Amino acid sequence: MLPEPPAPLLRLENVHKRFGRHEVLRGISLDVHEREVVAILGPSGSGKSTLLRCINHLERIDAGRILFEGQPVGYRERNGRLVEAPEREIARIRSRIGMVFQRFNLFPHLTALGNVMEAPVHVLGLPREEARQRAVAVLERVGLGARLDAYPAQLSGGQQQRVAIARALAMQPRLMLFDEATSALDPELVGEVLAVMRDLAAAGMTMVAVTHEMAFAAEAASRIIFIDEGIIQEEAPPDTFFANPGTERARQFLRRVTRP
Repeated sequence: MLPEPPAPLLRLENVHKRFGRHEVLRGISLDVHEREVVAILGPSGSGKSTLLRCINHLERIDAGRILFEGQPVGYRERNGRLVEAPEREIARIRSRIGMVFQRFNLFPHLTALGNVMEAPVHVLGLPREEARQRAVAVLERVGLGARLDAYPAQLSGGQQQRVAIARALAMQPRLMLFDEATSALDPELVGEVLAVMRDLAAAGMTMVAVTHEMAFAAEAASRIIFIDEGIIQEEAPPDTFFANPGTERARQFLRRVTRP
């Protein structure tokens, strides 16, 4: 008898999300296993960023379930219904899910080191010296060991985004979410952020990345999820998706994003 496959780290079951009358997510089901890198592709307005925000309970879902480490995210089941979980429970789950946004959202009055130390001290309750050692280590990991005392205004956009990645890593998450982490950067700065993301993927970090960077998705992802109009239209390994997409909608998308 074959052993059962491991449970997914993250599971989405028939997730729906609407804003007013507009249904943005229309029944998304997805499993993400430990050490997987899932790239989410699709046209603007297809629901990709909303999906990431629902995973972290920054947006409340309207139907379905999201499970992280086997536990419902943001909700508890009571008498067969989902009710909002206490904020402390939501914060505990969020502390294990790192998220990097399009905008860096750094505290302008804190140095790179101070920005990265903030959450380990105030959320995890680490002693300041332990938090400092952890912050130095992750800043060195993203190539900013020489800029510990620089303020955000003294850093390039790519460096600020790498501080944001280090800030998420300092919480030692089990899952990293990237929401178009390079879209606010000048083209010449994109590569330094993608290099950090590739290194994380190679090191075995479980990642879900909404991205417009097709080369990154082709090289670093274990799986491609193509979303359009709030539905997963296609799911395939990168080689299959880019060489022989199975739907006409995916073929149209690839022609538009990869044309010279």
